[in-house]
Amino acid sequence: MIPPKLTCDQVARLCPGFSDIREIGAGGFKTVYAATWGGQPEVIKVISIPRADGSTDTDQFCEECLGRVEREVAILRRCTSPYLVRLASMPLTPQEVNGNCYAIYSEEYLDGPDLWKLVRAKTARPDEREVKMLMKCLLHAIKELWGMRYIHRDIKPANVIKLSDEQRPFVLIDLGIAFGLLETGLTYNASFRDPPATFRYLAPEMANPAFRSNLDYRSDLYTAALTCFEYAAGQHPIARDSDDLVRTVTRALHDAPKPLHQLRPDFSLVFCRLIDQLLKKKPALRPANLDSLIKQMEA
Repeated sequence: MIPPKLTCDQVARLCPGFSDIREIGAGGFKTVYAATWGGQPEVIKVISIPRADGSTDTDQFCEECLGRVEREVAILRRCTSPYLVRLASMPLTPQEVNGNCYAIYSEEYLDGPDLWKLVRAKTARPDEREVKMLMKCLLHAIKELWGMRYIHRDIKPANVIKLSDEQRPFVLIDLGIAFGLLETGLTYNASFRDPPATFRYLAPEMANPAFRSNLDYRSDLYTAALTCFEYAAGQHPIARDSDDLVRTVTRALHDAPKPLHQLRPDFSLVFCRLIDQLLKKKPALRPANLDSLIKQMEA
């Protein structure tokens, strides 16, 4: 059983020193609150941890959820890239309210929209220079994570914030399902469960039940290219809004993506072909030299 969301008053009692607390988002097990600490804006993240009831399945799932939060915070604590969200003043703290368990910590407040909102707003589409800058920021974030042998696994427009800061125009957030190659897997009973993922942005190799033994950063390159394509074109290259989960995964595995140049003929063929190449179904066919890819985005 998933514990209920906390009210702003409850969060205030659990997070002394914070003021002006208001809910700004929620999804899955997580609720996000904007707040002020020492006169500076931050976001408080509250993760509802399923209640252990003594059964093996529930207790193991509870440990998995808490382990994912601990992993996310541990990764961010080590990261130095400006293109990944930063931790803020409140360290990860377990809390209990009315017998329910929560994990709470704070991150920097990123003052800008996520790319999913911009895609859905159907405003003027970005030019090639901006999309190349987006890809460059994502590549730097992927490189930083891969240097520690982590894979983000959930790069998508909703997890990229656009800022009005020339030094960090795009920032990648939410490492809640990051995968560590050098760590023990967290997913309980993994052989009988779907992979942790947003299926609209599923790298095809993630659908293989044995994906954990072969996974690397090329999956993040695929989802970064998906994100850039959707931001540039205003539509997904493969998925359709009307598709159910099964159809979405089937398309990811078998349907060829639309060529980016078909939807953005004003973009250079070189850049469009690179995005198309990164969307190849097989990881081995995707360009994978991160330094070379970054240089191409700077050209």
